[in-house]
Amino acid sequence: MIKVILPISVLSSSNVSFSSDLLHNLLLAAIISVAYYIVALLLLMYLKKILKMDEAAKRVFVTLSVFANTGFLGIPILSALYGNEGVLYAVIYNLAYQIFFFSFGVTILSGRTEHVIEAVVKDSGTIASIFAIIIFLSPFRFPSFLAETMDMVGGMMVPVSMMIIGCKLANIKLIDILTDKYSYLVSVLRLIVFPLVMLLLLRLLKLDSILIACMVVLTGLPSGTLNVIMADKYQCDPEYAARAVSQSTLLLIVGLPLLQYLLN
Repeated sequence: MIKVILPISVLSSSNVSFSSDLLHNLLLAAIISVAYYIVALLLLMYLKKILKMDEAAKRVFVTLSVFANTGFLGIPILSALYGNEGVLYAVIYNLAYQIFFFSFGVTILSGRTEHVIEAVVKDSGTIASIFAIIIFLSPFRFPSFLAETMDMVGGMMVPVSMMIIGCKLANIKLIDILTDKYSYLVSVLRLIVFPLVMLLLLRLLKLDSILIACMVVLTGLPSGTLNVIMADKYQCDPEYAARAVSQSTLLLIVGLPLLQYLLN
C-alpha cells in the first residue's frame, strides 16, 4: 500500500491537463495547509496546558489532534470523490503534513530535534509527490496505455486501505474505544471543530468549490496512525494513542457523510 499503490496513484494524479486556474488553486492549497498546521499547533500547545493528563499523554494528545491520516486515508478518499484533481490537492496537503510532523510533531513527542530533512525526503509518498508536481508543471504526460495502468493500480487504494484499517480496528476492544473521554476530545477536534472552522473560513473567502471541499475533507480526517508509531517509539502513552486513532477512524463513518452533506 505505502511503497507501491500510493506512490503510483500520486504519480497518476499528475496526468491532468495543465491550467493556470488549477496551478493557482494548488498554490492556495499550499498556503491553506501551512496556515492550518501553524494555527492548530499553537492552539493545541495552549490547550494541553489546561488538561488534567500526565505529560506523556499531553504530548501525544497534541499530535493526535493536529496530524490526521492525510496520506494513507486522505488520498484514497479524495481520489474516489474528486478524481485526479482531488489527489493533487491531497498531495500538497500531505507534503505540509510530512514537513510539520517530522519537525514540530516529532520534537513535541521526543523533546529533541530529529533529522527532519532526512525523514521527509526518504518517505516514498513524499518522493512521489515531488515528482507529481514536477510532471504537472512540465509538458510531459504519461502515454495512454501507461496512464490507464497507473489508474487501475491507484484504484486499489480505497479497498486495500479499508481492509487494513478494518484489521487494525479488530485488534482493539470496542469498550476501550467507547469509554475513553480524552479520545472523544481528539475525535471532536478532528472530525467536527477543525473541518467546520475550515469550511466557514474558506466559504467566506469564496474560493473554488472543489478546493474548499478537498481542504475541508482533509482537515476532517481521523488521527493518523503515525502518531501511534511515534508515541510507541518515544514512550508517550501509545495505548492512548491507539485508542484515539481507532475511535476517530470508527467515527469517520458518521463524520465524512456529515461533511459531504454540509459541502453540498
